[in-house]
Amino acid sequence: MQTLTFDCEIDNTQDLVLRLPKSVTPGRHRITLLIDPPESEPGEVLAPVADSLAPRTPLWEQLSRLRAQAEQEGELPTPLAWDEVLAEVERRRGERDG
Repeated sequence: MQTLTFDCEIDNTQDLVLRLPKSVTPGRHRITLLIDPPESEPGEVLAPVADSLAPRTPLWEQLSRLRAQAEQEGELPTPLAWDEVLAEVERRRGERDG
């Protein structure tokens, strides 16, 4: 896996053309585009979506019911800070030991 970083300016057409280096071999690849990731303060806690907001999808509705059940049973975990969420994702993907 290679990590390539491109700094670019996007104009009104929102078109982006990349010329990849020779180190990228021809064939099938998975490319991830991350646009301006949110900046967070170390230890910043992510707040859940307001309970007053009605679920817009069946999955959201199901997750809301599960959250309410966990709250009722006293099993709701402490919310993680954004950097802790990213670290957990990396750990589960096998990108980080721990």
